[in-house]
Amino acid sequence: MFNNMLFGLKRRIIDEIEGAFLNHPAFTDKVTVTNKFPYTERLQYGVVIRNSSASQVRLSADNYLADLYSHVRLARTGNYPGISLEWVREDSLHITESVTEDVSWQLGSTQRRFFTSHPILKAMGDTHFAVYPSQILVKINGVKVDSEYVNGKERLVLLKRAPSSGDVVTVSYYKRKVASPGVYLIDFTADNQFWVTPSGIVDGEVVIGVTTGTESSANLINGNVHTGTDDLYLTTLSDEAPQQLVRGTDYSINYLSGEITLLMPLPSHMRLTADYRYDPNISTGPYTVSPYQEIHTAIPGAVLCVGRRAKSGDRNIVLVSQFREEQAKIYGGHWEMSISTGVISKDTMQMEEMTDQIVNHLWGIRKNILEFEGITLIRVEPTGETEEVYIDSTQDLYYESSVEINVQTEWQEFVPYQYDISNVIVRAILQENDKTKDYEVSEDGSMVEKEPVFPDLRPVFKYGTTGYERVI
Repeated sequence: MFNNMLFGLKRRIIDEIEGAFLNHPAFTDKVTVTNKFPYTERLQYGVVIRNSSASQVRLSADNYLADLYSHVRLARTGNYPGISLEWVREDSLHITESVTEDVSWQLGSTQRRFFTSHPILKAMGDTHFAVYPSQILVKINGVKVDSEYVNGKERLVLLKRAPSSGDVVTVSYYKRKVASPGVYLIDFTADNQFWVTPSGIVDGEVVIGVTTGTESSANLINGNVHTGTDDLYLTTLSDEAPQQLVRGTDYSINYLSGEITLLMPLPSHMRLTADYRYDPNISTGPYTVSPYQEIHTAIPGAVLCVGRRAKSGDRNIVLVSQFREEQAKIYGGHWEMSISTGVISKDTMQMEEMTDQIVNHLWGIRKNILEFEGITLIRVEPTGETEEVYIDSTQDLYYESSVEINVQTEWQEFVPYQYDISNVIVRAILQENDKTKDYEVSEDGSMVEKEPVFPDLRPVFKYGTTGYERVI
């Protein structure tokens, strides 16, 4: 959420007025900017925020604007109040990152298939997997070449021709930078300090790409698997309806190591995939915070905001999904606000110079910049001057000029679809807008077109949803 109202706006205006005098040699160390008059002593040179008022501008009858789609959402767990974090949102600059990878080590006499180290994503800021050759850049000896097929999920790039021995083959693509899908526990060990402990969620991990029927064991990528959260599926290479294996009958699993023992022979020419939840057994921190501070480093790709309610012993949950999902309702609108300031000095010329500096800085320099923060300056005008006796015995005077600042500000409130966490797994759902063609690439590099792929509209929850309900 963000609310450019009395609390936030006043302090933002104070920051801007202080910035007006920051590089002014005559006032850098002389002018004090305060909200109301200080109790200790009368200002000699300064700016005082005197009064403020506001009227609401409705954009809709109930202030509803839209739904928020995001990789991250806020949740609570157990009997914890879960009030220490005010909100969480994506860090839009750290969702994906561009990489250029040398895959020349995979060269063979007729090698057209190359695999990258990371899943290949569609584009900058888009964590869906690449499906078109135009979404990557392949170069052979520094010269761009066209690829024939890309499967971002399988990390596969198929070239139209096999490079020669000794060629340098590079693939430029986008990989995921936002944190891996999972449940991230935010534990406050002090009122101003917290730790982050992740619990990973894996959906559709390819355990065996193509079965031969002779396999007796396999291994998950991760160990420390949560007991009972493992599901193994056999699918045909054309992605027909999956067949779920039965734990104890078809396979057994070592939850600590992630080793799978196959108790029954698998059919050949099938794909074995796994869904499970695991603990990386790592925690990061401590992160020291202050009220209304944003933290960008605790969870990659997420911004956490700590308010004034942070409390030792509290716990919040941050859910990170594979793709962007509906996370919250956005309510918002505008305020038309008026702030009255007083510019105080013991010298009339300095008072006028200070007034001019504020008006020119706000209206001439900062106006366009503040609009990017949702603060639109409508009017910045000097409205009058007064003089008053400062010391009765000597009849010393001080002078004051009023500056009226009228702004239109935005406010938004994110009302999340609240989730309580129990022992469940969130299914990462591929939400494509359009059906796309998909192919299977054989060992010799030929392609067989598969059935069209449609959006997966299954529920996003696996197992029972007790204690994990969406609050309407």
